[in-house]
Amino acid sequence: MPITNAAQLLKLLTLSSTALPVGAYCYSQGVESAIDQGLIFDEASSIAYFEEVLEMLLLRFELPILKRLMQSYDQADEFQYWVDIYRASRESKELLAESKQLAFSLNAWIRDVIKLPVVVKKQYGFVPVYAELCGRLKLNPADVLTAYTFTVLENQVLGAVKTVPLGQMSGQRILWHLHALVPDVVERALQRKDEELSSALPSYAMLSMAHETQYSRLFRS
Repeated sequence: MPITNAAQLLKLLTLSSTALPVGAYCYSQGVESAIDQGLIFDEASSIAYFEEVLEMLLLRFELPILKRLMQSYDQADEFQYWVDIYRASRESKELLAESKQLAFSLNAWIRDVIKLPVVVKKQYGFVPVYAELCGRLKLNPADVLTAYTFTVLENQVLGAVKTVPLGQMSGQRILWHLHALVPDVVERALQRKDEELSSALPSYAMLSMAHETQYSRLFRS
């Protein structure tokens, strides 16, 4: 179901904006290590890498988890069940620390800007806090998954633009290409069954861990 009113659109745009002060710009989510190891080195290799992020990370796990957390935000036991699965998927110290820090900052924004009581602990991580907020705001799940995907891709592509480095126009071409794939990914994620969820991404975790000892770094992870 598409967005039906301007109020919902404005809320989603706010939550997707790089101006949202949660500190996501500090993290590359493994992109910096992928560049260091030669997996990303130009526009074509960037597109190949981010297509895998879409298919393997977002479609297989994070988007279906986000949907389930949104739908169960007011059902304590069900919500906790999916929180535990999400937390277990943070397979490195850096990924877990990033998720907690973003959750802490988003909770501060919820409390200080929109004046809602903070419900979800920062220890649960960013996606549970984000999902619970979207549930409380009565946002459409398909639209939330689309906005979340946009944010993840934009942050990672900007990491590549800064670090390879790629030009701004190259970064925009990469994003334009990826955006054409997002509607299908979101639709498939909405239909994904519980038994089809998988967070087993050892190479992704290894990239995060390699970042801890990388000689030269621009990002926290």
